[in-house]
Amino acid sequence: MAGAKEIKNRIKSVQSTHQITKAMEIVSTTKFKRFSALVVKSRPFAESIQTILSNIASGVKSEKHPLFDGRDEVKKIGVIVMTSDTGLCGSFNHATLKELEKIRKENSGKEVSVIAIGKKARDYCTKRNYDLKASYVQLVPETMGKKAQEISENIVEYYYEHIFDEVYVIYNKFVSALRSDLTVKKLIPIERVEAKENTSYIFEPDAESILSALLPKYLNVELYQALLNNAASEHSARKNSMKSATENAEEMITMLNLKYNRERQAAITQEITEIVGGAAALN
Repeated sequence: MAGAKEIKNRIKSVQSTHQITKAMEIVSTTKFKRFSALVVKSRPFAESIQTILSNIASGVKSEKHPLFDGRDEVKKIGVIVMTSDTGLCGSFNHATLKELEKIRKENSGKEVSVIAIGKKARDYCTKRNYDLKASYVQLVPETMGKKAQEISENIVEYYYEHIFDEVYVIYNKFVSALRSDLTVKKLIPIERVEAKENTSYIFEPDAESILSALLPKYLNVELYQALLNNAASEHSARKNSMKSATENAEEMITMLNLKYNRERQAAITQEITEIVGGAAALN
């Protein structure tokens, strides 16, 4: 029965793991529903400000603005990297950090700095002594709007002070409960998108003042959307990962129970055989 006892202990261990993964799946499912709902609700506003910006940009093609025109020579690059604070979400963080390394490799002759969002990105950059301009951890829905505004104001200030010549953001765009797309987007300089319809504007006091007020707000909305999308994608990935782990644990428990029953049956058969053999020997 020594083998059966060992199997029984293993079954208890797997059952404990099953309880943990099931609980984490439930928590991640709840958080995923909350963030995915926020993504859907905020998209119309983001699309509206995108439309306004494209209309204004097409109407002021002759107007120059630093956030539109960019630098003649790019020497310093800022990368906003969005990861999770915790693990157990499959390849979610690995793919993001791999994309950061790709950007660094493509710009090996330039100075690449990082703004890390999430403990995984912060710890990764700190361990490798990357130039970390700022880090943000433990973000919750109630503070994401303010943090997005803070980050957008900082990168605009860094750009004007020539600390950054270009700014990119790496995040996972939420598509569905089973899919998220790793996205790398250039935030600064802002791409001039042609409007679908020709619209003329009269600016008061002038176009430059309007653009100076609008473009930072546009960056704020873009970053807020990226934060929400990344959070929804993170909890979706963790939910799916924990669901898979739970199913694997259930399958393993079933297999171990079968093995335990076989071992127990074999031990009982052996005992009966020994008793029958002993009785025969006495006769």
